[in-house]
Formats: sequence, C-alpha cells, structure tokens
Amino acid sequence: MTMDTQQDEKRLNELALRAARRGDTAFTHFLDLNQIQLARMAAGRQAVQVVFCGGYENAERCMAAFYADEAPQDEDWPIQIIRISWRAQFGSPTHRDLLGALMALGFEREKIGDIALDREQAYLFAESDMADYIASSLTGAGRVTLRCEKVDSADDLPEPEGREIRAVVSSLRLDAVLAAAFSLSRAEAARLINQGRALVNQAETLRVDYTVPEHALLSLRGTGRVRLDEIAGETKKGRIALRLFVYGGGK
Repeated sequence: MTMDTQQDEKRLNELALRAARRGDTAFTHFLDLNQIQLARMAAGRQAVQVVFCGGYENAERCMAAFYADEAPQDEDWPIQIIRISWRAQFGSPTHRDLLGALMALGFEREKIGDIALDREQAYLFAESDMADYIASSLTGAGRVTLRCEKVDSADDLPEPEGREIRAVVSSLRLDAVLAAAFSLSRAEAARLINQGRALVNQAETLRVDYTVPEHALLSLRGTGRVRLDEIAGETKKGRIALRLFVYGGGK
C-alpha cells in the first residue's frame, strides 16, 4: 500500500467514524475510482452507509457521503455546476487546458470533479465553496478566453467522448464482456479482475463469473471505462450480441 493510499484510507475512516458517532452526514472531497473503493471499505468498517454523487449520472469523479440514518437529498450535496463558454471561432480549449488553468489558480485536484467538454462550452463540477472564486477567476485556458457562470443544472450536458462498438460474447460473464470491450483475452481479463482492478457501477468486483446487467458501467483500472448499452439478443450460433460504449478522452 502506497503512502498516498494509506493517507486516503485514514482520512476516509475518520469521516466514516464521525458519521457513526454523531449520526450526521460526512461528505468527502471528490474521489477517483480507487478512492471510491476505499470509501466503500471505510463504510463497512464503521458500519455506516455510503452513497456517491458527481453532479450528474455516470460521473467518474464523485463525492462520497457517509451517513447512519438518512441519505442526503440532491440539494444537500456541496457540488456546484459551472458552465464555461468560449467563442469557438477563436479556438477551443482541451480538457488538459481547462484542468491546467484550474490548477494554476491554486486548486487541488480533489476540489474539482469531472469536466464535461463540448465544442463551445464545458460543464465543470466543483465544490460549492470554490465556485464563486472559479467563476470570477477562470478567464482563460491556453490561448482561449473563457466566460464562467454558476448554473443550477446541466440539461444540455455534452455526450461523453468515446465510441460505440458491437461485440459478440459467449456469455455475460464479467471476464467475457471486459475482454470484448478492451480487446483482451479472457485469461488476461480474468487476471485483472482477480487483481481487484475491475469495478461494476463503481464497486470493486472480484468474481470473474459475475453476470453483467444491461446499462452497467464497467471500469478497468489502468485500461478504461465501458458502458453496456444494450444486450441485443442471441446470434444464430447461440452467442450474445452486445452494444457497448467505450469512453475516451479525459474527465
């Protein structure tokens, strides 16, 4: 276990313990996929519940909320949406440009969630107490001038970057689906699952024979993410046809 992992584990345990002792809700900063799994483990150790939210469906970076009794409502999460816009005829920032500009303002990565990027705008999900400063200070990224405003929702959230693929598998076992999605052998997919690198809907899954449900979000640490959009039925040879969305680009 690395020093960073030990520190993350200690911090999450302390928050889970606080929720257990006080009976209130304890929110984390934004977590990556590895930290999300540590949060689940901390909740189990302290016998509290934990839920996750990144500000929109299928967010990769999420806050965790530890609680003993009542789960937080949507309005309780300390997440603010910031719409970032620019004039595309003068150029468009990349995800790296936007993240770099935020880091240059002195923000730690844990204060910032996903950045959903489109051609002429992006939506940034950030901690609420940082939102005013971001909205007033984030004026440029790369060579592009930006305009920022806090918004209540992201109804026109851009589709994530990625590609749709179609695959045929012998079964809906996790190793078979991951192998098809990432062009791996079944043996390699099984090895990675056994190493604890596979997540189904952000929960670590060690069973290679786990049956993947339709619409599941699958992650393979160090490899990528994929969503099972459709189980399209059986082929004439009795195999199962799938429609998958493989995520690409940064978040």
